[in-house]
Amino acid sequence: MTDIEYKVQNIVVTGRFGDSLNLIHINENVDGSVYEPGKFPALRIKKFSVGFLLYSSGNFVCSGAKSVNDAQTKVNQLVEVLEEGGVTVKIPQIAVRNIVVSVDLKRSLRLHELAYAIPDSEYDPEAFPGMKLKKGSTRILIFRTGKVIIPGLRTVEEIEKTIDWLDNTLNDAEKEIDTFKKPTKF
Repeated sequence: MTDIEYKVQNIVVTGRFGDSLNLIHINENVDGSVYEPGKFPALRIKKFSVGFLLYSSGNFVCSGAKSVNDAQTKVNQLVEVLEEGGVTVKIPQIAVRNIVVSVDLKRSLRLHELAYAIPDSEYDPEAFPGMKLKKGSTRILIFRTGKVIIPGLRTVEEIEKTIDWLDNTLNDAEKEIDTFKKPTKF
């Protein structure tokens, strides 16, 4: 279990309201909905500080929540709004698809040296100011200031394991960097 603090920035959940949704009816009867089938196949609704995508298949995506409980609450609120608009849906079970967390390692990092010492890392400051580091399917973004963004996680356990792995990887790389031969002065 990590002792490094992290903050959840975004949770994306999915679920199913039923076998199908009449997106035209929802667009006509629910304030704040946007449906442009020629441009995008989903109906968009921004309410309760989160965004929803509703599909005619009955599936939905909710993004912008800060916790799983928050996401479930927002989905339940949308169910009420849909029912007020004459749309019968069931309260769905949600599945977490993506959690994005931010971390402050509270130290400056030497990204050029770290990128050299850590396999599967990428650092091109002309293209992007941070180092990219792969761990499985997750692509961690690490900045010189010690700030880190980690997308693509699904559970608190996975978040903590990833942060522990990152901290250990950086610490090991920094120890290796300290052994590099320094240029001699003339």
